[in-house]
Amino acid sequence: MGNKTILVPLNQSELSRKVLDSVVEMFPADSNDLILYYITRPPSAEGFGKPDLAAGYDPLQADQPVLPTLHPIYESQQRDSIKAHVRTELLPTTNQLLDAGYGVSVKVGFSNHPDDSIARYVKECGADLVAMTTRGRVGMTRFFFRNIADSIVERADVPVMLVHTS
Repeated sequence: MGNKTILVPLNQSELSRKVLDSVVEMFPADSNDLILYYITRPPSAEGFGKPDLAAGYDPLQADQPVLPTLHPIYESQQRDSIKAHVRTELLPTTNQLLDAGYGVSVKVGFSNHPDDSIARYVKECGADLVAMTTRGRVGMTRFFFRNIADSIVERADVPVMLVHTS
């Protein structure tokens, strides 16, 4: 029997990565593989020589700025650039998980609706479990600001482990 696949949706917040401690604690590396699924808004493919920061990915302070050029930057170039930045940003986390013995892959999804993207990718990758953080809103706040985690729990055909972050 092969390893189980755990899908871990992430974004640029440190909050989203807090679930990894619980995953490592609860699921042994020798029987589980992890997919770190990083979600950000799609780039608009507008501009000449500078990244589209409206895509929701903010370069880190150590990143070098893109210098102005005489040609347009296309959406595919922006996507490739964001994917490279994400892989670099997640490298310490990925290496730590690899050192612990996990099989780890990093995938980047572009969507204005993260819950749709996650639900679609759960089926696409054949995940056995989704592990993610939640803010755990309650009462009127939960009514007005629906949580992505709630949507995934309702839509996923696999178990969803939620870790409350506060």
